Amino acid sequence: MFSHLHRRILFSLRDDDLRKGSKEATREEFKNRHGSIERHPYAVKWAEEIKEKKKVMLEDPLKSIESFRKSFEGRGKYLHFLRSADEARELILNIVGNESTVVKSKSLVGEEIELRHFLEGKGVKLYETDLGEFLVQLVNGRPAHMVTPAVNMTERRAREVLYPVVKKRMDDVVSMVLEVRHFMRDKFLSANVGIIGANALAVDTGSIVFITNEGNGALTSTLPEKIIVITSIEKIYPTLQDAIKACVVQTVYAGFRNTTYIHIINGVPVDTSNGPREIHLIMLDNNRIRDDSLKETLYCIKCGSCQLSCPIFSEVDGSWGHIYTAAIGIPWTAITGDRSIARDLSYLCLQCGRCREVCPMKIDIPGLILKIKRGRF
Repeated sequence: MFSHLHRRILFSLRDDDLRKGSKEATREEFKNRHGSIERHPYAVKWAEEIKEKKKVMLEDPLKSIESFRKSFEGRGKYLHFLRSADEARELILNIVGNESTVVKSKSLVGEEIELRHFLEGKGVKLYETDLGEFLVQLVNGRPAHMVTPAVNMTERRAREVLYPVVKKRMDDVVSMVLEVRHFMRDKFLSANVGIIGANALAVDTGSIVFITNEGNGALTSTLPEKIIVITSIEKIYPTLQDAIKACVVQTVYAGFRNTTYIHIINGVPVDTSNGPREIHLIMLDNNRIRDDSLKETLYCIKCGSCQLSCPIFSEVDGSWGHIYTAAIGIPWTAITGDRSIARDLSYLCLQCGRCREVCPMKIDIPGLILKIKRGRF
């Protein structure tokens, strides 16, 4: 694996277009992050609050799951708690069916279990509806960053990737977005199943909360007959207020000026001729409960700040990683993926501490990576 890792990184270092895209984007995104925190100073306090709420819910995750189940399940709503990625993939395929058309909004847990590759391999027509994820899908790649999947792709490269699909001239980012929107509209209207992620779950109301900036999440979660929400155990919060705060903190620290859409799903419509008839919530463990040595990782809200601050990431982006990349991605890989891969990845960490400084949850990311380097996990 280590030689394979080296080959990937060396390939990235030779790709001038990729390096230019990564450097420019990470610099700009980090600048946006600073501006966003200045505009929303309350987010610093909210981050402290939601970390404490996470701690409480993770003291007994099975109890937290059952508490959420009681408030969530009802007419047309089903919760499936699954221990492994294999179980999750097979259940989702069973719900979807081999001949379905699926529209999918962004989900890091979906990436974690390699859901798109799995479903496509089973003959399912699946379309990523987030623009960045769609670009990654077209090049058969993987997201380089938690929040901005195609952060390493220049505008010129994006145009080249999109042209064979939309078959129209695109002179700027606005025209690219409009053409992809037009292409996707038919997919939304013909899809049998929509797959979305969840940023937070609220025990008191049984609500699913997720955020988007493009509007694709709203269409994915309302037009198809079946909706699958794929998420993980650390997303549970005691109240809807806590869940919304967690979403706002994530967007502020990710550098967005304002969150365009905060979606709250409480159930299926009374009139199922307009909207989904079923909502299946996939609650994934995938070794999160088992791994006490790296438990601090579960406080992560996946804002991507640590990746943007990392000097290695700015050089080689998603090449430094497996599914989860860079900084906090290394302990995430150790928990949810291959521990030997995580250890190989850990050797490239400089232990500079920038990731710890920018993390809204104040996770000791260098300390976690050091544990992995030393094999103490």
